[in-house]
Amino acid sequence: MRRIFPILTMILPATAACEGGGERVSIRGSFADTALVPTAVFAVEAERQVEVKRGAFDLRDLSAGPVTLRLVRGVDTVGTVALHNVPAGTSVELTGLETDGPTGRAFPRSVSLSGPPVLLVNNLRMGGGDAVPAQVDARGVVLAASDDRAALLVRPADAAIPDLRVVMGLAAETMVPDSTPVELAGVRAGDSVRVEGRPDGGFVVATRLTVWRHLAESTRDEAVASPEPRRVAAASPPERVREPVPAAVRVPVSVTREIRRQIGRARPGGGGARGRGNGRGHGKKG
Repeated sequence: MRRIFPILTMILPATAACEGGGERVSIRGSFADTALVPTAVFAVEAERQVEVKRGAFDLRDLSAGPVTLRLVRGVDTVGTVALHNVPAGTSVELTGLETDGPTGRAFPRSVSLSGPPVLLVNNLRMGGGDAVPAQVDARGVVLAASDDRAALLVRPADAAIPDLRVVMGLAAETMVPDSTPVELAGVRAGDSVRVEGRPDGGFVVATRLTVWRHLAESTRDEAVASPEPRRVAAASPPERVREPVPAAVRVPVSVTREIRRQIGRARPGGGGARGRGNGRGHGKKG
């Protein structure tokens, strides 16, 4: 019987989870700033709390599904982490958690997973370093952009690839599908793009960015000498999306501010092509 039960849970994971059986979830984490480490972490759905010891915590035997973590210091909640629909049997490690002050969301510097290739963390699709190809050629949608457009957050259409923190290399080309060059300043959230480049230190250094939908349409409007200044509609018709985009791309507006802080770290100096080197990537550093 001991051998049969694990086999049944693999064959019927959904049934086992509904009945309270199946494999459980474990979540470990550490914090970026040792001076701001919470004293405890409370798992809301499980109604369980563990102490933070030596700057880290370890929650085990949690149920599959959504997991909300409250970071507690004394009687105050100093941050939250929302993990969306964690599959049964998954082990999650959140490294370098840091709370974004305006929103109270805590984001990890990197994520390690055993099980799924990616996981939604605070509405961002995150995954281990091996989830990003050694040579990136991905279509997707821009979730957010820095003010100077030197850094973008792109959600690939391939749901097995995490959201890409893209930095534009000094020689990067920005164009529409017919190879006509366009200004990078015109790229904005909601644009459909194709990113080509290489991963480096947790970021993707883009060599080419192909843009269509908003930017391509604006370029076409300018070609017919429209007297009106370039504008982007508040809501684009569904038929304008050329590639399949996962439903999870509908990110709440509040996330944009959080993402701005994340992608803002992509430019520490020297053009920002290398990031901080704390994430996980396959490219060479140097």
